Amino acid sequence: MSYLCLNFLCFFVSSVVFLDCQGCSFEDELAVVDQSMLPEADMAFLTEQGWEEYVGDKVGVWVCSERQILYVVEQGRILKQYRCSTGLAGMGNVRNSGMTPVGWHTIESKIGGELAAGAVMKGRRWTGEVWQEGMTSDGDLILSRIMWLKGLEAGRNLGGDVDSWGRYIYIHGTNDVAGLGEPKSHGCVRLDPHEVIDLFGRVEEGCRVLITDTDETN
Repeated sequence: MSYLCLNFLCFFVSSVVFLDCQGCSFEDELAVVDQSMLPEADMAFLTEQGWEEYVGDKVGVWVCSERQILYVVEQGRILKQYRCSTGLAGMGNVRNSGMTPVGWHTIESKIGGELAAGAVMKGRRWTGEVWQEGMTSDGDLILSRIMWLKGLEAGRNLGGDVDSWGRYIYIHGTNDVAGLGEPKSHGCVRLDPHEVIDLFGRVEEGCRVLITDTDETN
């Protein structure tokens, strides 16, 4: 192949790649690669929400309901991200609303660390059953791991009828894996039953969790 043809081919390929990237957006949800830095707009948004005060240079979790993505973040770097599912009824903090609470939380309790992937829990105890992909099941199962959230903002998600801990708001594995990426839960934050195990190993009790409603980063 001639030198001229090689140059033309390289130009054509690079142009196609460039055009393809120009068409990318966060509609692809997981377009940001793990271990990359958060975009400046995202970091500015988190700073406005009090990230420095609540998390500082430690590991924190951001649940972005607009994108249906849970991020694990340390010093502005995305350590990991997962498709999630928040409340079908929307975002809100009132008891019995079926909504996912917003604002700052802490992982108050981690449950199920010794269980197999897909282990079914009721009342935060293993039933002895293990769900596997392809199995039919009734209702919303709580699988693999539980991270029980406690609100940190009095009157917003702590105390009275808006208490996230009293509402039993968890991050947990789900049997509705196909529904991840869409708001379908009864108020909890659902994850893939294998990925919730990965998250469980990355965070400690006391880890701060920010749950946000509309995407205000653009």
